[in-house]
Amino acid sequence: MRKSIVAALLCAFAVCSRADDVIRVGLVQMNARLYDKDYNLAEAERGIRRAAALGAQIVCTPEVAVQGYPRVSLPQGMSPEDPGIVAQRVRILAAAEPIPGPATDRFARLAKELGVWIIFGMDENRGGKLFNSAVLVSPRGEIKGVYSKVHLQNWMSASGVNNGSDFPVWEIEIGKVRTKIGIVICYDIQVPESAREVALGGAEILFVPYCTDDFSRPLLVHLFETRALENRVYLARVNFARPRNTGTSSIIDYEGATLKQLGSAPGVLVRDMDLTTLRKTRADWEEVYGDRYRQPATYRRIPATH
Repeated sequence: MRKSIVAALLCAFAVCSRADDVIRVGLVQMNARLYDKDYNLAEAERGIRRAAALGAQIVCTPEVAVQGYPRVSLPQGMSPEDPGIVAQRVRILAAAEPIPGPATDRFARLAKELGVWIIFGMDENRGGKLFNSAVLVSPRGEIKGVYSKVHLQNWMSASGVNNGSDFPVWEIEIGKVRTKIGIVICYDIQVPESAREVALGGAEILFVPYCTDDFSRPLLVHLFETRALENRVYLARVNFARPRNTGTSSIIDYEGATLKQLGSAPGVLVRDMDLTTLRKTRADWEEVYGDRYRQPATYRRIPATH
């Protein structure tokens, strides 16, 4: 009798623990217009409100959602110092905002009103220098972190964007669940060290805001799934909808399985993430992927600490 009571209590505790370790994530696949911050902010707010109404506790927008992701086109052979390119670069910087600033203030008020975490993308003007940044705002309306895109292709640099310098990981409380999250932006995901850095920092969830039609290709959807699997993280990726881009935002689990994916139209994706099972998988002695089997000392072309 005593054993059965203990077993029942342990079972009840396990159920409780599992419930406590589930969080609900929302993605806002919004439309956007270049440089039209009023329109873009309204679209983002509408999507965030919808996600919160569906129970989302942390919500993410696409890359540079505030400005709609304005960038130059750099045809092969054209100099970044071509007068037309320079003029576009000046305009992009003029539309960027400081942190804190008007956009962060608006999202802070919204986060506090709804009681949710918000991650949103923006072009940041940092002392006259342009950074492609994602801002993490708490349910209290406080800016808890900023990540700036590290890996830039040539046309991004020609647009005036500066490289970020690190991959922060934040330990936060979502509801009553403590977890660690990280952010990488668009092209970062195609450099394996980006996701690895975040995973080595202990992140359980990786958010990837982006703006490209390339990531709708099946091959690159598989790339995201591989990043999630090889690092044992949940991965939430969010793109703009048509006509700004091609959508297909999705949430991927730590086994590399796409749990839910949107089409190309504007919409909101909301999905639970079970951190209890993630942690169990990470702790399992029979795991195939993850930090346990790495041999950093043998990676001679990579700094030994990574």
